[in-house]
Amino acid sequence: QENAGSPSSSTIRQIDPARRRDLVNARMRKLTLTAATGGFLFGYDTGVISGAMLPLKRSFDLVPKQEEVVVTATVVAAFASSLVGGQINRAFGRKSSAIFAAVVFTLGSIALASAWSYGSLVVGRVIVGIGIGVASMTTPVYIAEVAPPETRGKLVTVNALLVCVGQFGAGMVDGVFGQLLPDSGWRFMLGLAAVPSV
Repeated sequence: QENAGSPSSSTIRQIDPARRRDLVNARMRKLTLTAATGGFLFGYDTGVISGAMLPLKRSFDLVPKQEEVVVTATVVAAFASSLVGGQINRAFGRKSSAIFAAVVFTLGSIALASAWSYGSLVVGRVIVGIGIGVASMTTPVYIAEVAPPETRGKLVTVNALLVCVGQFGAGMVDGVFGQLLPDSGWRFMLGLAAVPSV
């Protein structure tokens, strides 16, 4: 038997309409924030590289062309994976695709935090880019499909808002670790994305 904090659908249908509406809205807010974590990671992973680039350049002796590859690898991978994101959603469903994107974000963040060479750094950035591409094609649609019509527009904009919050958070993290750990702080900058994705 489910507890009062997490009522089943049949339980919700049996209670009075006002209480049912409140429960549905509370469930939708929780679901939206959970799903829109993909938007936050989108913003964080695209923004964090700006502050991590200088310590990465020092750690791996990157030349300008290698810096360009590190920065653009995520964007190119996100573009490529977004092209097949629709097929992934149709084949496995929105929820499974969102979980897949979260797993990819986690793996990519761990790979970046433990990068030992230029090549491993690029691989980590590509993995993160795949997560971004799939999440960008999944999260807004998933939220729109499960949201009640009267709140659909408002809830979908939460995803876009969290993209901006993620970019802002990335700047703050870059600043903190750039000051505290000027040589190795990039590992924390790039690896912390694994926390919300879990």
